[in-house]
Amino acid sequence: MRSEPLQVVLDGLRRRPVLEVTLACLTVLLLAQALIGALSLSALNRLVADTTADRVEVAARQVAGNIQNGLRLGKPLGQFFGLHELLHDGIRRTPDVRGATVMVADGRIVAAQGQAIASAGALARVLGGPAGSALPDGAVRRDTGAVVLAANGQITVAVRLSSAGKVVGTVALSVAGDTGAGRALILDNLRALFLVTVIAGLGLAAAFKYAIPLTMLAAGGRARFLVPLLALMLAQGIYAGYTISTFRSASLQVARENVTMLAEGLQRDLDRVLGYGLSIDRLRNVEAPFARLAGTFPAIQTIELTDASGLVLNRANAQGALPVDHGLAGASPASLTLALPLGAEQDRPDARGSLVLHLDGDVIGAGVRSRVIDAATVVGVALVSAIEMLLLLSLLMNRAFSARGVTEAGTRVGPDDVSEIGRIARPVMFGFLFAWALPLGFLPLYARSLPTAGLDLAPHLLLALPISVEMGCGLLAALLAGGLTDRKGWQVPVLAGLAVTFAGMAACAAAPNLPWFAAARGLVGLGYGLTWMGLQGFIVTRSPAQYRGRNMTSVIAGLFAGHLSGAAVGAMLMEQAGFRAVFVVGAVMLVLPLAGVLVLMRPYMERLTTAMRMAVAQPRARVADTLRLLCTRDFGLLLLGSVIPFSIAQVGLLSFALPLYLEAEGVAASSIGRVLMIYGLCVIYMGPLMGRLVDRSAVKKRWIVVGGVIGSAGMLGLYFDSGLMAASGAVLMLALASCFSGASQAPYMLALPDVQRYGAAGATSVLRAADKLGQMAGPLVVGAMFGAAGMGTGLAITGVIYLAATLLFLVFAPAGARAVAAPSTPA
Repeated sequence: MRSEPLQVVLDGLRRRPVLEVTLACLTVLLLAQALIGALSLSALNRLVADTTADRVEVAARQVAGNIQNGLRLGKPLGQFFGLHELLHDGIRRTPDVRGATVMVADGRIVAAQGQAIASAGALARVLGGPAGSALPDGAVRRDTGAVVLAANGQITVAVRLSSAGKVVGTVALSVAGDTGAGRALILDNLRALFLVTVIAGLGLAAAFKYAIPLTMLAAGGRARFLVPLLALMLAQGIYAGYTISTFRSASLQVARENVTMLAEGLQRDLDRVLGYGLSIDRLRNVEAPFARLAGTFPAIQTIELTDASGLVLNRANAQGALPVDHGLAGASPASLTLALPLGAEQDRPDARGSLVLHLDGDVIGAGVRSRVIDAATVVGVALVSAIEMLLLLSLLMNRAFSARGVTEAGTRVGPDDVSEIGRIARPVMFGFLFAWALPLGFLPLYARSLPTAGLDLAPHLLLALPISVEMGCGLLAALLAGGLTDRKGWQVPVLAGLAVTFAGMAACAAAPNLPWFAAARGLVGLGYGLTWMGLQGFIVTRSPAQYRGRNMTSVIAGLFAGHLSGAAVGAMLMEQAGFRAVFVVGAVMLVLPLAGVLVLMRPYMERLTTAMRMAVAQPRARVADTLRLLCTRDFGLLLLGSVIPFSIAQVGLLSFALPLYLEAEGVAASSIGRVLMIYGLCVIYMGPLMGRLVDRSAVKKRWIVVGGVIGSAGMLGLYFDSGLMAASGAVLMLALASCFSGASQAPYMLALPDVQRYGAAGATSVLRAADKLGQMAGPLVVGAMFGAAGMGTGLAITGVIYLAATLLFLVFAPAGARAVAAPSTPA
């Protein structure tokens, strides 16, 4: 009789781990799918907005083309009769246009139809002003020369009116930002996401229930990690493929619809002429309107007029008439050819033919590639985040099948392998950096939108002030956190840092002016320094010396993974919800690292024992000893020639200059986030490879010099080239410089005799302080260069300073000791 209840209990104990593992895996799957879904929807919203802007720009250029036909006849814009009729006709052909306005170059309205466009005057002054004129907040300059402003639920597109090579005015059209086609596209995507997630979740639950024995789960085999990994990769891969296909088909469809909309006006004009009794082969000088139409839209390569049999009668491109060999219409892929019938309502066969438009495959392909890159960015960010979630899941699985240990003295220890302590702090670091990095892609842009409240500084120094205050406060917090960790334990600076960061993020969202915002970023810097140094203290106090490098590297990887994911997500979120909403989201997301500390790291929250303090404590160096170390030819030149110049270039470019530089080049905020991702991906995946290369070298100095030359060359390149690709190249080269310099600076420093006499730990603290000092000075230096010489030249001058410091280190710094085995502690 007792055997049946016992069997029930045993069955319950056997089922519980499977249930816990299944629920944990399903939770990670749902989180990963929610993230990729949110990112995809953000990108789809941008796609809908861009395609709407494309369509409105086509309508605006049609109206502008009709007006410019009159301007070519000598009519001044201010005395142009019939403007109201032209605008009315333009609104009638594009039903969802809410308002249309024609303005002269200084922004004065000369004609308007429909709702008033509040931003029309500002857009007209931008298009009528000199090249590089400052855009209104939220406006983007397109490659076609048009300016698009999305605000208050409306999308406004403005195009130039030119006469005799001069800008004489502007046409602006406004439509509702939310369209039925866009909503349908998003709903289809949500249905696909839901279906894929449900199927993957059911398959994962079935695998754990029926296919994987409990003994395999308890033994910690690969199956309990590979099965959720496979389910996650399949779910994200299938959904990503669907999203990429959606982006591609939508881009092709919009391009064809825009060209068709443009060509229909020319089709009506030709039908009207044919209605007068002319045969289609008697039409003359049709190449001129063909050329004007092809010049209006870059995707149109050539336009041909053919008769009913397909024989080409006239042919032109944007440059003018082209020779006709009187053969059949040119062969192009069906997706790149549009044929509109002519004379279909005429009874005479000689009036029938076609207007054939051949699209430029390169232009269409570039637009499609841009959309595919958007989708691929979403996949990349979600994949990085999913890997972090899987590592967290693996940690939870290990804990579910293990018991906490107790030392011989009865002291409770953590439930984890001491060689894997870094895996406990890694998800906390990832969550914290994800929340902290959300606004990094637009900090200078947000600062520029705030009133200065009487601060009397150069414009670019005002924009650099919040970042510099943040880095300076981070330096102070880093210096305070070490002693706090020694006295109170790692958890005190970590928890205090999270609380201070939350307060700083909330203050950023509520900032009424620039001084308030700078002070709020100072709070964020204090919180960042406390949390980061507290987590380092956790590794130092809880990890044995032989595993400390491995565990620290794991935390560093979580740092960069959170940094690049947060920056990309924040840029996309800003486009949809605005600046302040991103700070609010960042403050709320700090709950995740707080939960990680309270759940994952709670077993390690005991106060430090005397043995622990003695193991990590270092004798305090006197101020005179520190000054003497700073004045040495080896250590001092390392700081002046490598550490500080790199930090100036790193923060000056990534956190300050890049958003301003790319915005001036007309690059969208989401693309700025993608460029920032390059740095993190390079450090995460190429850093270890270059680290092993540096470790095999006996002389570390050469790699410090190589890093300096590569990083400075990337910034110097911005003087000779500009745009998105040039900025991406500069970020990539700076990331490579970080890999080389970061892997070689600490081993070089620890091998120096002066450093060995001073103490390795103390010298490392000085090195970190110098690094923070360079980060604090970076935005101020680059901002001063911007004000003195402009953006491109200012970045190049910063590169010259970096290169000069590197050459100074090369010439005067000693080579250092050879083949010294010293642990490298990330700074």
